[in-house]
Amino acid sequence: MLTGSYRKRLEADLGRWVGEGLVSPESAATIRRSLAQEGGGFKLPALIGLFGGLLIASSVSAFVAANWEEIPRIVKLVMVLLAVAGTLGIAARLESRGSTNGADAAATCGTLIFAAGVALVGQMYHLPTDWPGGALLIAIGALLVAFLLNSSGALVVALIGIAAWGGGRWDEREANAHLLFWLPFLPALWLAATRHNRLVHHLAALILLGWFATLPGQYTLFRFDYGLLAYGLAVSALFVALGALAVDRGGPGLITAFLPWGLIGLILTLNVELVRILDKGEALPGTALWQNYFAYGLAVPALGGLGLLGRERRFAWPLAIALFMSLLVPVLFWSGSAVSIVGKIVVAALILAVAIAIVVAGSGGGVRRVSIAGSALFIIAVFALLGQTIGTLLDQSLFFLVGGALLIGLAASMRRLLAKFGKQAEAAP
Repeated sequence: MLTGSYRKRLEADLGRWVGEGLVSPESAATIRRSLAQEGGGFKLPALIGLFGGLLIASSVSAFVAANWEEIPRIVKLVMVLLAVAGTLGIAARLESRGSTNGADAAATCGTLIFAAGVALVGQMYHLPTDWPGGALLIAIGALLVAFLLNSSGALVVALIGIAAWGGGRWDEREANAHLLFWLPFLPALWLAATRHNRLVHHLAALILLGWFATLPGQYTLFRFDYGLLAYGLAVSALFVALGALAVDRGGPGLITAFLPWGLIGLILTLNVELVRILDKGEALPGTALWQNYFAYGLAVPALGGLGLLGRERRFAWPLAIALFMSLLVPVLFWSGSAVSIVGKIVVAALILAVAIAIVVAGSGGGVRRVSIAGSALFIIAVFALLGQTIGTLLDQSLFFLVGGALLIGLAASMRRLLAKFGKQAEAAP
């Protein structure tokens, strides 16, 4: 699925290529027509239709609530069933006529009425209070609608229901992992992969990231153990590697949605690690949790695959190196080296080097969100270093001086190297 930023960039490139004679006006027009047929992003009629479906669902809920006490129990149940059947029937009819957007809006409306009906039936018949079970029931119904009527709106409801069910069961048992979560989530993930809808993609990626977040268990989460940061760092690196490889090789849109969420996690965890090593009370040796080995066992092969399988080497290799350097930060804590002044300098230098490598990867691959993430990591890290000193103020001044000189030298070397490659390309026949 093409994003808006890519479309704008391609449109600008097409105009320039036509002006330079590299592409004919006819070919440019053909490319534009192909992009228009592919579509992408949120379509205004579909969005307005979805809002209309939400208003209708709200109207039904308000009407029932206003006359709730006067309506017989059986009539209430029949009303819910008829409303669900009616809206889904309209959705099927619209789908058969080729009105996919209208069908999606009607199916979403029917799914929401079904969700409200589950709550109403539970209240009418005084069923045992089990809101996670109700969430799962709604999710299963929404999954069926999403599959049968190809509804992205119903799939969004299903994903939210699965997340609520999984979180509720995990909270009740205080378990380390809710493995049954995967039973409904895997078919939902498969359906999400078949959709060209960025909301569905990002929601599925975020829910998956949420499951990983619950894996350490409540005791570790609430205690905010040292190993938790290392675990979060490895999971973030895993998401970045998978998302970046999908972006580089034109993989599924669902997997490309892993990239921004992984970058956010990477920025947060690395900067929290930096703040901790600068604090005398927090920069203590730590012990690894079993979740750390599990997450590292997934992340290391993923970033290796990014480096080996990436088509754009200027993007894949710097990013893989950045991720590898970020995974070295917890190793310093495990070894106890972060307690010393040398360890603090090494960790700070590693994090700044990670930021620079991410910026280089984003620039080399033309992926702007990666460059922005690297820049954000660098700026936040510098502010953290200014807020808390490494040793004395003189030591910190020397650290910034050496780092700045190295970066200027690197920039000069890269400029000369790029100029050399440019001359070689011009001289080639």
